[in-house]
Amino acid sequence: MNGANLFLEFLSLFPLKVKGENCINSEGKVFCSRCKEVCPHLAIELENNTPKVDTQKCTVCGLCFSECPVNVFEIEIDLTEFYKDKTPLKVGCFLSDWELDVKVPCLGMLNEELLASLALHSGEVYLDTSKCSLCPQRDVYNYIKEYIERANLLLHYHRAEGEVKESTQPPERGEDGEFLKELFGEEETVRKPTLSKRINVPLWRQLFFENVKLLKAENLCYQPVKEERLRFAKPLFDPNRCQSSKVCSFWCPTRALSSDEGGTYFTQILCTDCGLCQEVCPNSALILEKSFIPRNNVMAGKIPIVRGVKKVCKNCGREFIATQGQEYCLYCRKDRQMEKLIKDFLFGDNNG
Repeated sequence: MNGANLFLEFLSLFPLKVKGENCINSEGKVFCSRCKEVCPHLAIELENNTPKVDTQKCTVCGLCFSECPVNVFEIEIDLTEFYKDKTPLKVGCFLSDWELDVKVPCLGMLNEELLASLALHSGEVYLDTSKCSLCPQRDVYNYIKEYIERANLLLHYHRAEGEVKESTQPPERGEDGEFLKELFGEEETVRKPTLSKRINVPLWRQLFFENVKLLKAENLCYQPVKEERLRFAKPLFDPNRCQSSKVCSFWCPTRALSSDEGGTYFTQILCTDCGLCQEVCPNSALILEKSFIPRNNVMAGKIPIVRGVKKVCKNCGREFIATQGQEYCLYCRKDRQMEKLIKDFLFGDNNG
């Protein structure tokens, strides 16, 4: 059976599933429409603010899966089967003429973190892009090129030896497993990553973490890397605005933010830069900075970002979580600031 027939057979099963309950949109507001925006065939609409896929238009290019910051879209392929004891690893779509190690409906479903995790496992990854110019969904090729570039950025920032390349000719086959033997030793067998569909963390992030955590943390940089193109962000809090309501951690879909009586904590590897925490903060006390620390992706621990202790406001008597030096709750601080502005306006020098 040729590649085109395989592709048609694959589509007849329609393997794309939508788990709308995981979407970060609410009934009253759209926080994210990335899936709809990237769909090259206008197959996705937001119905009651939840993605709905028109199966007559969808070609399972996988861009919705690649771009969604949470676990809404699922392509019924066992992604753990991609991690084979081979180097270099040859990857292509159903139209490819290569003898492939990994075959997917479209390379658009392999975003930068999936590609980087494959390279971390196999060393070299070659993507057969020879059919992209002939494909009716050729617009996806721009995303594929971007994913390759970002994947190599991820590998660079994590000081990994792997590389992702696009090619129109199949590479020469190296001896199977030589990369893994050199890395782990003769007795090591292929370790398939483990995934959980019960948590709202995209499968591509889970696969990246499963492979990046095998790197040695002491070899990785502990300084922040500012990179707009990668899907990591760090929340920054304004202590003068934050009222420690814990709304951000309550709504965080991946549990990258968590809170207890001692403050709020951040787990970098769980953050996919969905932006919901910034949107729901009632006092605009939180902004997301596009930065990450490579070492923290390996260590995967909680980092305190807001420390506080229970106090009683000196003005109104309300209990609140105070950061260092605060004696008044947010509401009284706002009242005092407003009083000062009024006094400055009424009694201050006005030489302008």
